[in-house]
Amino acid sequence: MLIAFLYAIHFLLLLSCVIAPGLKRNEQRVSLSLIQVLIGMPLLAGQYIYCVNRLATPAVYPLLFLAETAFAILWLTMAYRLSRHSENDANEPLRVTGFQMLAGLTFITITIYFWNSPPAVKAIQDNLIAPPYGVIYFHSLALLPAALGAAWRLEIFWRRLAPTLRWTYKFLVIGSFLTCAILIWAASYRLTYQRIAAEHLTLSAILTLTAWLLIAYAVVRHRLLNRKIFISRKIIYSFVAPTIFAAYLILLGIIGLIMRTFGIPLPNVLQWLALALGLLAIGLFLFSQNLRRRAHFFISTHFYINKYEYRDEWLALSARLQHAATEPQVVMALYEVLKNSLYANHITIWIGDMERGFSAITPSSTNHQTSEASFIVPGDPLVGYLTAHPYLYTQDKSADPDGKNRRAELTGFLRHADLVLLAPLHVGDQLVGIIGLGPEFTGGRYGHDDFDLLAALGIQTASALMAVRMAEKLAETRERQAWHNLSAFILHDIKNAASMLSLVRANAPGNIHNPDFQKDMLEAIDDALTRMNKVQQRLDLLKEEIEPQPTPLNLSDFLQKFTRRIAKRLTDMTIHLQCPPNTWLNTDPQLLNRILENLLLNAHEANTDTPAQVDIAVETDPTQPRITITITDNGPGIPPHLLPDTLFAPLKTTKPHGSGIGLWQVKQLITNLNGSIQATNTPENHARFTIHHPTHPQPPTQP
Repeated sequence: MLIAFLYAIHFLLLLSCVIAPGLKRNEQRVSLSLIQVLIGMPLLAGQYIYCVNRLATPAVYPLLFLAETAFAILWLTMAYRLSRHSENDANEPLRVTGFQMLAGLTFITITIYFWNSPPAVKAIQDNLIAPPYGVIYFHSLALLPAALGAAWRLEIFWRRLAPTLRWTYKFLVIGSFLTCAILIWAASYRLTYQRIAAEHLTLSAILTLTAWLLIAYAVVRHRLLNRKIFISRKIIYSFVAPTIFAAYLILLGIIGLIMRTFGIPLPNVLQWLALALGLLAIGLFLFSQNLRRRAHFFISTHFYINKYEYRDEWLALSARLQHAATEPQVVMALYEVLKNSLYANHITIWIGDMERGFSAITPSSTNHQTSEASFIVPGDPLVGYLTAHPYLYTQDKSADPDGKNRRAELTGFLRHADLVLLAPLHVGDQLVGIIGLGPEFTGGRYGHDDFDLLAALGIQTASALMAVRMAEKLAETRERQAWHNLSAFILHDIKNAASMLSLVRANAPGNIHNPDFQKDMLEAIDDALTRMNKVQQRLDLLKEEIEPQPTPLNLSDFLQKFTRRIAKRLTDMTIHLQCPPNTWLNTDPQLLNRILENLLLNAHEANTDTPAQVDIAVETDPTQPRITITITDNGPGIPPHLLPDTLFAPLKTTKPHGSGIGLWQVKQLITNLNGSIQATNTPENHARFTIHHPTHPQPPTQP
């Protein structure tokens, strides 16, 4: 059964030669020959080992003749194609195709003959001996010129190689000459002594495997086949686990064959244990994402010209962006594509603009982070660098000295965030976001394939972000128009109230002493006052522009006075204040008071079951031109569907009797103060508002 299987493998190898006429370039034909040889060499070595202790078996010599003859045909063809490596003929010469066809037919004919009439050979003292000028003589006489011709062609190939390419093919040539030497030595010995020695077969097997390792190393290390593979990565990835398991079973079979050859028993317990361990290893591979990603990385970087399938990644991002209607959704679409294609430990993405700064978006949610590394202030040198450069890579050794010095100045932020590569998201000269990548978990370095992928996906994402922003601006314009329409209704209410008062005034002279008229008059006045008071509040909120009156302000003193005043009004609220002394701002105190008062009133109204508790914390950083005011309450938190920006839209509220105006007003006021505000939930699911406000450069001088 095994011998029949080996015959079938050799016939399939020879049959694969019919692919060559359909290949248009010589480099493709060289790749075909390399694949055939890489399969044929371990097969030949295995048959050498199989035949060592079976020389007396009649079927051994036909098998040996089959293996060496088939390999010689493939080997000579590979050497010829290598010698024409620099030529790219559209078609291979007819003499090569004719030689393969003639040799294959001769081989098949002799094999069928030997199968029915085994040759007259005898096994004597670990030697296979044939009559003088018998089958071994003519077998060796055909093998010797084939090996010499292959060596001659390999020497031509080496001489034609450019000096810069010799290092690439060095191990391939060494392994090839070693194989030729094995065949020449074996054929010469057999021609001289008309015998095949068992110990020579063992030595030939060892040397053949050594040559195979050298050739395989050259092919894998220098990617000699990478430009010849046109199979989708997805197909290759799906065959990784079955291929590993098949290779493991083949290895077990070879070990078992060697042990049987030398008479070493293999217990059933070890056989089943080896099989179980193999299945366990495959299970670990299938359930370990890290191992699978490492296997994908090895395949992509050793067997393909490009590290990534740019078309697949671009289409994947396009499909995800079709369902992205907000900026966080666009960022999450980009994050998912980068996570599935790159080999980075972690990915951080910032969005924003050069006027308001850039905020990072976490992978797990659409909330903005609040750590220092998650916010890049406007005017940061990092923003200026990425505006003028396609990327910032800390391990880039190709940059000029000035670029290295500039990059060294910016690496502090990268080290703090554990990042090594930044790439911009820009449309034209507008920077709308930044991609940050941590080190590769494979231990490798980023290269041009990574830079190209980030550039392609970055342009597509930046365009989507700009489209979303334009849509949001259009929606905001429509909302403002709706508010203008609402103001018309408010003015109508004022007119109606004034009309009612006019009627009362007109009827008063003749009915002023009538008790019923007096009662109706008082009710009309109360109703008009109530309606006008509401109108006044709404008009105050609907002002188109609020002009701040900035002045230097000691924030610590201001907050202490504010908390004391608000505590008198909200007696059941506990306020904790943490503010460094002598902290100065250039702001409008009245607007800042309205902002803080609105936020604390919201916190008070949100706590219906327990007494409200609010923590106000102020953080400063001498290296940053801003301060951070964090307001955290103990309420039920903010519903996720309102985060991060929907909460600040007009008419959005979670309170039963809320108007949806307060937080919208807060957003408008802090924007007019050149600041920003973000809403998040704490890990305990309490609401947290973070205000970023520009600082005053220095305290005002005392007169």
